Amino acid sequence: MPILDRNVKTWRKKDLLAHMTDYKFRQMVKTQRLSRIQHGIYIFSPAKESDNDLVLTQQFYSQAIISMFSAADFHGLTTMIPRSVQITLPSQGARCLEKPKYPRVEYFFAGRNIIDLGCEVHKIDDYPVRIYNRERVVCDMFRYLRRVGQDMAIEVFNNYMRDKKRRNLDKLVDYARQLRVYKYISKYVEVYVG
Repeated sequence: MPILDRNVKTWRKKDLLAHMTDYKFRQMVKTQRLSRIQHGIYIFSPAKESDNDLVLTQQFYSQAIISMFSAADFHGLTTMIPRSVQITLPSQGARCLEKPKYPRVEYFFAGRNIIDLGCEVHKIDDYPVRIYNRERVVCDMFRYLRRVGQDMAIEVFNNYMRDKKRRNLDKLVDYARQLRVYKYISKYVEVYVG
């Protein structure tokens, strides 16, 4: 039996049934992976594509982790709408990267010892996207304080602290130590918790 070539534009039903059971054929039509274009003629449906900026960025940069304001927006920690997708890449060998035409991307870099700290995988439009968790986002805001501004870092911190059910101060302090921003974070935690 020859291999089913999905690059062929149209297929006759009898040719498809030579490669699969009738049940599988009906399931593919029902789930719209096969579309009937006329009696006895079918075509494979194109794969569903996402128009989400985070998904598109993750597909373009497989090693990227969504970070900073993009991650803060994803977690609901900021009222600011990011003007670009911010990603963190490994600092080794990632300096000469091709940029996509869309979406606009802003780079941050991290060493191998801390790049995976706080990385989670979330499903967006059925695609896996690597995004930093809430604690890592708060620490990164203070880590890049000069680049993002103190008011934005404090807004993200305050929104994190307000959500008492989801905040984890032990993890936040641990990440702050590993990312060397403990002196900034500890002041705000002490004032907030008091």
